[in-house]
Amino acid sequence: MAKKCKECVAGSPAWMTTFSDLMSLLLCFFVLIVSMSSVDPQEFSKASGALSGSLGILSEDPSTMELVHVIVPKVADVDLGEISTAISKLQDFVDQQEQQESIEIVITSQGIAIRILTPLLFERGMAELNPRGMPYLAKVYEIAQSWDNQIRVSGHTDDLSIDNALYDSNWELSFARAKSVIDFGVNYASLPPERFSGVGYGEYRPAFPNDSERNRKRNRRVEIFIEYEVVPDPLT
Repeated sequence: MAKKCKECVAGSPAWMTTFSDLMSLLLCFFVLIVSMSSVDPQEFSKASGALSGSLGILSEDPSTMELVHVIVPKVADVDLGEISTAISKLQDFVDQQEQQESIEIVITSQGIAIRILTPLLFERGMAELNPRGMPYLAKVYEIAQSWDNQIRVSGHTDDLSIDNALYDSNWELSFARAKSVIDFGVNYASLPPERFSGVGYGEYRPAFPNDSERNRKRNRRVEIFIEYEVVPDPLT
């Protein structure tokens, strides 16, 4: 009597999904290397778009920061593999915690910008970091571990007047929040303090019009910008 064949399982094998994801990431990684080996902003833009698509990351958003000079990163300046891995870990962590509305990652031609809405990091009107926001900052600073370039942190608020004995204005509050984020990078992520600069914009650099509660919530934010290249200070 002939032996029965084992019943075939429907669909593709389980290993194929992981293998396909790995191949996609490797392809994006090598496209990024090739594009940055030639100092061509158009090619870099195409490559960063491919990387963004593979990781579910936003494309460049001009409202995040006012960036004047277009600087294309050099391969020698950046460990692309470690950076890509750190970005992917951050995105996975954000997805697992269902905080997609609170954290945005923006890859630009000058660096990597991370926008974090302040309710995730601070109580209203306060500048002391919430413990629940610290794991997100830790993963953000993992991205900055792979090279020694500058990290700019800016604090922003909405246009509602502050009613707080600790701070006289939104300007002061936004700067205090930026400083708290920098202090975490120095004291807990062990990044050199000379890499950081901080600024508080108050309500004067809104990402969205302050015409609804939803938009005001989106304007209450901290932005961390990790530059690709070190730009010398003209005054030093």
